[in-house]
Amino acid sequence: MRQFWTIVGFEYRKILGRRSTWIALAAALIFALLNSQLYLMGGSYINGEYLESNRQAMEKDRGYALALSGRPMDGELLTEAARAYQAIPQDAELYQATQEYQQTARPYEPIWLMMSNFYTEEEVLAMTPDLAAEFYARRSALVAKDIAEMSAGDATKAALLAWDAQIKTPWTYRSTAGYETFLTALEFVGFLAAFAGAVCLSPLFAGEYSRGTDPILRSARHGRGLLAWAKLLAGTTVQLAMFGLTAGASWLSFLLSYGFDNGDTPLQMMVWRYNYPLTLLQCTLLCVLCVMAASLMQAALTMLLSARLKTPFAVVIVVTVLMLAPMMFDLPKRPLWPLLLYNLLPVRMMKFSNIFSPAPYELPGAVVPQYVVFPAFALLAALALVFLGARCYRRRQVA
Repeated sequence: MRQFWTIVGFEYRKILGRRSTWIALAAALIFALLNSQLYLMGGSYINGEYLESNRQAMEKDRGYALALSGRPMDGELLTEAARAYQAIPQDAELYQATQEYQQTARPYEPIWLMMSNFYTEEEVLAMTPDLAAEFYARRSALVAKDIAEMSAGDATKAALLAWDAQIKTPWTYRSTAGYETFLTALEFVGFLAAFAGAVCLSPLFAGEYSRGTDPILRSARHGRGLLAWAKLLAGTTVQLAMFGLTAGASWLSFLLSYGFDNGDTPLQMMVWRYNYPLTLLQCTLLCVLCVMAASLMQAALTMLLSARLKTPFAVVIVVTVLMLAPMMFDLPKRPLWPLLLYNLLPVRMMKFSNIFSPAPYELPGAVVPQYVVFPAFALLAALALVFLGARCYRRRQVA
């Protein structure tokens, strides 16, 4: 066993001793940090005049949200928001340019936007307490309509309705800006970690082939068995560290910019159509788990390709194509099953919307949410790919 860990340590030194490893890690961290700040760059203009920077707007809106935070999304708050928007002159060419909007209505804009999903503009402008009391009933009706029109089995539809019925109402109003931007950016963070891992791990086996050192390693005492598993273990843990560092840097940057103090906010405050009774903190933890598992699956595929192909460059090219293509092409929701299978590709499992929609997986005797299927499938697939990589390397040695 001591020999195995000695070989693992040697593989770590080889991976960490490559300049490409540190360049890939630095690039991933830089792009992750830049991505977290993109939303705050630039500013807004009204009628050609500079109004405020995006960072100032975020801080102002966050202050407005904190003033309303903790209030139930009930008829009183909805009516209050509607009256604030009723103060905007109806003949204004650009309502954002009016003082009434900036001083009176803007604090209620997230509530206004939520209401616009269930009420017409005329209804909002003529809002009454009785009409506001229909808010959750109208949402439930639209959700039931969406589920009924899905190309899914009866068990899936029944499970979605049951989960949706567990959502507690009234919702508590909170700001969702920090979680929303982080969860949206997490797909890109996962891509960065996976691509950086591909650059680091592509020479794992292929580098030995291209340098011609594999015959020497093959002639060593443990060159046929332990070496393959030592390489695969080192590669897997390096990928895990890549993801941890990249995701951690991104999370810290979002934390310092937006704050994450509203973790108890229901998911539906961010996306009202989603049916799972989860909080934003729970969603974040589940998304991080899914993206981490997907990055490990991608790393296992990279190592398999490294064991199969002759050069690290070829490995990077193939991995890049396999990662970019599923990000650029989508499938229709009818029929549903090809899309659900398509979403089991690593980069598809990193997308926030795929983790919570369009539908769970209907298995024999159970309906399982995507946020359970994705990490379970990714880890099992990664394990299978690792075994295939070891087998491929050993067969190449024999050949």
